[in-house]
Amino acid sequence: MEYSIKPASANQGTLLILGASSFVGNRLYHSVGMQSAVGTFYKNTKKQMRYFDSVRMNLNDIIGVSDNFSHAVILLGDTQPNSCITDIAKSNAVNVESLIRIIDVLIEKDITPVFISSQFVFDGAAGEYVEEDAVNPILVYGRQKVHIEEYLEKHSEKYLVLRLANVYGDSPGDGTLFTSWMDKVFGGATQITCASDQKFSPIYIEDVVEAIIATTNNDCIGTYHVAGPQRYARVELLMMLLSKLEKYIELDIAVNTCSINDFDLPERRPIDVSMKPEKLVRDTGIRLNEPSEICDQMIHDYLVQR
Repeated sequence: MEYSIKPASANQGTLLILGASSFVGNRLYHSVGMQSAVGTFYKNTKKQMRYFDSVRMNLNDIIGVSDNFSHAVILLGDTQPNSCITDIAKSNAVNVESLIRIIDVLIEKDITPVFISSQFVFDGAAGEYVEEDAVNPILVYGRQKVHIEEYLEKHSEKYLVLRLANVYGDSPGDGTLFTSWMDKVFGGATQITCASDQKFSPIYIEDVVEAIIATTNNDCIGTYHVAGPQRYARVELLMMLLSKLEKYIELDIAVNTCSINDFDLPERRPIDVSMKPEKLVRDTGIRLNEPSEICDQMIHDYLVQR
């Protein structure tokens, strides 16, 4: 069945989106609507959202007596693996210590925590992971995510963990998977270097938003993989995009392949972090978009704007 998004009802309570100015948070906030959600920002000032510094403030500081939150989606934090290891103390302060304080307040107020975790809780040795597979992070960022997952499991009987795969958007300049390549192509690039060994299950940003709304509306609890329907190597996705573009414009781009760990990265990256979304689909009925469908739509939009 195809799942349709429904707004929160009056008796269901509103959605608190912590980190609503982030890439996923902003899309979620505008999809749910201001009548059904309250969002927070930190660095990126947004009108009608509440300022919240998770390191220096207590969550109680921004929750009023009239607020009726059923769920709190935790999207704030340092989501860049490279910066997490560059300053571990700083990233721990926001990704672990501040989130524990937030979760404690949510539990006290009977608000269901919805923790946005990551594919990087896995070591990438096997791929096509399901929710029951043992976690074994090799990145600092992944270990921070596992720390919060385990804290929730130990301290709360009613929580959601949504592990995100590689999330891609469709807006020029958003810096995600396909748009970064599109921007290079239309910026005059003559070559693109791409990893041939890294594998994941890319998921469209609107599917992520729908998955968050679907799981909260259906009062799902436990852990879910929010991933695309198929596993791809990164270079496969690049070649898919270029082959579709060639139908409309003449291309002269050399694709240079390498290992993901040939790049100058502060930590070795896991190779295959693909995840299977069957549990999410089963419990919500959500329909997940194929990357090829979104590529067609994206190319059309780029060409129209030129």
